[in-house]
Amino acid sequence: FRVDGGLAAITNTGTFTVVGSQASTGTVAVTSGTLVYSVGSSDCAMAICEGGLLELTGGTMTTPPPMPKKLPGLVKLLTKNVPEYYKPAVASAVFPALGTHLHGVRFRYVDNVEHEATFMNLLVGCQSVGKGCIKKPIEFIMDDIRKRDEPMRRREAEWKRLNPAGKTKAKDPRPPDICIQMLIDNLTDAVFNQRVVDAHNNGERFVYTLVDEVEALRKVTSRGSVDEVTLLIRKAFDNSLHGQERVGADSVSGIAPLRWNWNASTTPPNARRFFSRAVNDGTVSRLDVCSIFKEENTSTAIPKMGIYDDQFALELKSFNDHLDCANGHIECPQANELAEVLVRECDSTADQMESEAFRTLSHRGVVIAWLKGLVLYISEGYRWTPEIADFMRWSLQYNMWCKMLYFGQQLEREMTEEHSIQSQSGPQNLLHNLPGEFSKEEYYQMRTRCGKTGKGDSTLRVWMSRGYVEWDEIAGRYINKKKSSI
Repeated sequence: FRVDGGLAAITNTGTFTVVGSQASTGTVAVTSGTLVYSVGSSDCAMAICEGGLLELTGGTMTTPPPMPKKLPGLVKLLTKNVPEYYKPAVASAVFPALGTHLHGVRFRYVDNVEHEATFMNLLVGCQSVGKGCIKKPIEFIMDDIRKRDEPMRRREAEWKRLNPAGKTKAKDPRPPDICIQMLIDNLTDAVFNQRVVDAHNNGERFVYTLVDEVEALRKVTSRGSVDEVTLLIRKAFDNSLHGQERVGADSVSGIAPLRWNWNASTTPPNARRFFSRAVNDGTVSRLDVCSIFKEENTSTAIPKMGIYDDQFALELKSFNDHLDCANGHIECPQANELAEVLVRECDSTADQMESEAFRTLSHRGVVIAWLKGLVLYISEGYRWTPEIADFMRWSLQYNMWCKMLYFGQQLEREMTEEHSIQSQSGPQNLLHNLPGEFSKEEYYQMRTRCGKTGKGDSTLRVWMSRGYVEWDEIAGRYINKKKSSI
């Protein structure tokens, strides 16, 4: 197997030697179906699964990779009030709200494609596991935006009162500085598009949605379909143009880049059912998936949360202020360097697993982790720390672990079918596949290789009647006139 990019062979004494640019030795053991190896002070694990070996540092087949012991300041603050088994979910789920604070900020990925802080987080967990643990941190993160939205809603309501739909006189123009970022989960296409255009015209800002159940995302548009939601997800991740054009003077018209961050929760069966038609079209790969895993020996007592008070809000404000003040094109060489390392690591892991599904999901998985690293970099006052690097790596591993758990098998099946279709050839000339001379048995074998059914004796008679082939009675073989004329 591979360790740190080198090849390792296990000896009969339970040790191995890594042969590579940095040779090292270690020990190995199998515990509860998991191959656990140690190199120096680093403990790693490879979960034995159907596709091969999935290397997840510190993880197992039943539990995701644990969070780093030392966290970036912002993540440490936002997770401090929840029990240990809720921390990974909270640490992942806060980024859509944090990204909504950025406006007019762009980052250039290692492939020179520009990205913005787009995060769409799906929390998957069993019923009554405590998925509501993410709400309080998000509420405090979004508090300043919510307060800024309130007078905007009143101004919009007043404008509507003074300019009703049936007004015969010329309507007052809608105030151009109205910008409402927090969206409810019951909208029409016109309202959603208006909010997106307003946010773009007032500082290239994001709109944000928080729903208790992923099914509620269907209500953000008039159509109410899953297909429409998955299309919006793909457009939002790429910040593609979105909107509508109408002729009527009273109709909402406008097109702008779609900047939409959201949080949604659901159960494992509902997650698979909702995205059942969107696993292999790029939708799931654009999500940041997290979950809540309680160990079997976890107490059944009511989980106790910490207090979110004015002191918490004050500590959070300093981080939010850094995000609110950011603007323009921001670069962080350390984040880009780490992203390239993570791409190589994911490629190596996909080889070990023999999993093209993992490889495919990892491409955007690295981008999402890279964006998280950049948001933390800004929140720390443009300071890169080892804690941010560790968190960025863990975030990728955690996201990939959850995606493979809930969607990996379906994606593997669909990609295998896709490859099977792509590997098939187009229309084939059967005569060109036959040699200059051939027997009837060779003709039957060629038909089978080309996927034809039946013996095809009638086709052979048609060829003879049209002079494509001749029967050589002396040799007892057919003569392919098409080949002999070349």
